[in-house]
Amino acid sequence: MGFGRVGVLVVLAAGIGCAHLGASRPEKPALAAGKYAVESIRSRAQLDGVDQLVEISETGTKMTDANGAEHVLTERGALVLSENGVCRLALAVSVDGEEPGVSDRACRWHVDGDQFLLGDASGAGTRTVYMVRRMSGRVVLEGVNDVDPHGNVVGDARGERIVLVERAGELAGRSVDRTSEEQAAREIQEYVHDL
Repeated sequence: MGFGRVGVLVVLAAGIGCAHLGASRPEKPALAAGKYAVESIRSRAQLDGVDQLVEISETGTKMTDANGAEHVLTERGALVLSENGVCRLALAVSVDGEEPGVSDRACRWHVDGDQFLLGDASGAGTRTVYMVRRMSGRVVLEGVNDVDPHGNVVGDARGERIVLVERAGELAGRSVDRTSEEQAAREIQEYVHDL
């Protein structure tokens, strides 16, 4: 099922970013360190030569490939934000109920007012700026733009979105501290499995 797995993993890899823009500081941070389930993620991707927004959710998303065949994509995911600005984003994406492909990426994050800044682990690449909105126990990250390491706008991220669900209660006992990349990968896999 090349269409689904390759296309979805490209979407997920392309949709991760971060930036620093000025904003007023609320009394309470818009998003804090912790563990979140990824309920859905919408990102730009090029599928069958066409640039489009693709959304993948826990409930399933129907997509049609170039041959007209319909596929159902589902995802389970976790975003773990550490106090030190380090994070991990893991997504297990399944096509038509088959064994999921897993994307597990190290990242960096920062909150500036009501803006969430997300980028790759090095902090040297293009980053994406998201506006943070809280709704009914969910944190909705709405894409604003992509910026370079100097804060210059280099792309439009409107339409991109990540919907998170706080899972503090049942998973609060697990350590967010990372002693190694292998330990982090194991914890993320366990967390995704528990969702």
